[in-house]
This record gives sequence, structure tokens and C-alpha cells, in this order.
Amino acid sequence: MNEHMFDEVLEKRQTGSAKWDGLKQLFGSDQLIPMWVADMDVRPADSITKALTRRAASGNFGYSLFEEKAKHAILHWFDKRYDQSVDPATILYSSGVVPALAHSVLALTEKNDEIIIQTPVYPPFHHVIEANGRRLVENPLGLQHDRYEIDFTLLEQQMKTARMIILCNPHNPTGRVFSFDELKRLVALAKQYGVYVLSDEIHADLLFSNVTHHPIIAFEYDQVILVSAPSKTFNIPGLYASYLIVPNADLRLKIEQVQQANFVHPNAFAATAIIAAYEDPESEHWLQELLVYLEENRNHAIQRIRTEMPRLTVVTPDATFLLWIDCAALPFNSKERADWLVNQAGLALTHGEPFGKNASTFERLNFGCPRSQLDEALDRLQTAYQTIVFTD
Repeated sequence: MNEHMFDEVLEKRQTGSAKWDGLKQLFGSDQLIPMWVADMDVRPADSITKALTRRAASGNFGYSLFEEKAKHAILHWFDKRYDQSVDPATILYSSGVVPALAHSVLALTEKNDEIIIQTPVYPPFHHVIEANGRRLVENPLGLQHDRYEIDFTLLEQQMKTARMIILCNPHNPTGRVFSFDELKRLVALAKQYGVYVLSDEIHADLLFSNVTHHPIIAFEYDQVILVSAPSKTFNIPGLYASYLIVPNADLRLKIEQVQQANFVHPNAFAATAIIAAYEDPESEHWLQELLVYLEENRNHAIQRIRTEMPRLTVVTPDATFLLWIDCAALPFNSKERADWLVNQAGLALTHGEPFGKNASTFERLNFGCPRSQLDEALDRLQTAYQTIVFTD
């Protein structure tokens, strides 16, 4: 691990970091340990930093194209990681995954169309539907024996009147990776009822042991759109180097037209980052070691929470660097718990309520950080937990 210094504690204050420098504004205190937004506290692969440095040294910061080299890097990555062929002509640039979702919604649906999301899910899913005048339909995932499951009976009923489903796979915040059979069944329903499947797969590369990811474009249905980026995988979210894969030419044209109306253009570093992340062998080696480190962090955090704070229920993720923790047994409502975390535990976590109606008792904790930072956060949480008087 020392080769890539995942144990290195980085000083990120006063760097413009939303995660660190936004604490005072968002949580009311800058003395917290930020374990909230999905932004890791690890140094990116040197191969990516060097490639960006070379690009910066060139002095070329004019308006940029989405280079063919970047598209071929994406198809190389999908072929190697998922044994999935991708036609470079089907790839569109996006200035972020959330803009890609929003532009797809605008391009393919109309006002008051129903769009299904599987809650609890990343809050911007809710926003891109409601802010654009579409009707949000929740298909709640059911938590059964430490695992979230799809309610296919309800989903089929909802698909009869829906225009689109926005899938999150791997799922944020639960860390669930849906199986081939689950995705096949979901796509079959979408095909039967003519529903678009828009799949956010930004966490697809962050898989733990014995877990397989199946891209949505692997299934026989031409009304699917895959959205992804190397940003979570390689900890470069601020570069906004994202993309869509849209196999259907008609859908692709509609999305491109919305992008053009919203002036979507690549920044000067986006293609450079994608190429370095997806084609440089050093980047892949870095990722292999990172996954080992993250899995050890996941197991360590779960073991500590279950042993030291047994009234908290933590869901074991198949992927991502996020823990989804049920705090229902604590004697607090959502606002009281948020205040307790800040004032007693000294932690900034992501509160569950915006993720959906079935998420109000949860908190999301980011374990993508040095082990020492994770332990300090868990120490603070345990100390605050021990002060609680339980009446049962």
C-alpha cells in the first residue's frame, strides 16, 4: 500500500475542496471530520497527475473537442473490464453524470411523464425529475437480510404508465450491485412496456471480491442509455470528465440536441484524464491496490460498528466506498440526529432523508480515506454513542 500512499493523510483545507472547505457553510462547523460527499481523500494515480501536468505545460487551453483517443480509451476499458464492445460513435461527452441524466430526461421525456427511481437513491435523481416538471415514481428497494432487493411486482405495475426508469448500478447509497438475472428481468419489463432505461454506472469499477458488474448496454434492448465517468474510480470528480453511451442513433441525436442547446463542451483536461485513467497500465495497477484498501476499510468499519455500536445497523456494500447505516434505534428524529452528529460526534455525514421516503433513519458514511481518518471518525462516533441513554 505504501507505493500509492493510501495511508497518507492529505491536507485538503484551503484548497477549494467542497468536502473540506464547505463544512462551515453546510454543517455549521469547520471542526468536523468530513465523511459525507462521495469524494475520496486519497491521492489520484500518478499516471493521471503526470498526464494532466504535461497537458498544463503545453499551454493549450483553447476550446476542446472530445477527442477520438478518449472515445477509444472508453471502448478499451469496457472491453478489458467487462468484455463489452462499444462503438466509439455511440459515445457522447458530458460535463458530469448528473447533467447527463438531466439532459437525457429533457431529450426523451415530456412534462408530467412518469419516471421511476429505486429509493433510497442519490438525491440528484429526485431533483432532475422534479425540477424538469416530470412526475417522480418511487420503486422502493426492500432491505432483506442485509441486502436491498427489487420489488418486481410493483415495478411492473409502475412501468405500465412510466416513460423512463433511472437505474443506479452499483447503487448509491446502498452499494448494491444488481445481478445479471435482475437486470435481465428489469430490461425485459422495460422492453415490454416501452420504457427507457437510463443507467448511472459511475461506481461500476469499485467492486469488491466476487462481485461482477453487468453494463446496461450488454442487454438486448435499444432504448438504454449508460452514463459513467472515471471520476469516482480514480478520484478526479472535479474534472467533470463524464460520458454517455447511447447505442440508438435516434436517442443519441435527441440528447445531442439538448446538449447543444445547453452549450455542453469538454473542458481542456477531460479527454486527457479519461485517456490516462483508462489506457495507462499504471492507472489500472493503482486501482487494483485501491480496491484492496477500500475492501479492508469496509470490513474494518463494519466490524467496529457492529461490535462497538450494536444498535446501529450497517448494510454491507458490494461496491463503492460508501456505508449505509440505519440509526433507527437511536432516540432521535432526523433533525436531532443531524445535530447530534455535528455537536456530539464532530462528524459530517450525508443524511438519509433526501434519498427517499424509506431513508429517513439512515446516514451515509464515506470510507474512501486513510485508515487513520476512518478510525478517528469511528472513535468520535463511538464516544458520542456511549453517551446515549437507551430506555429499553
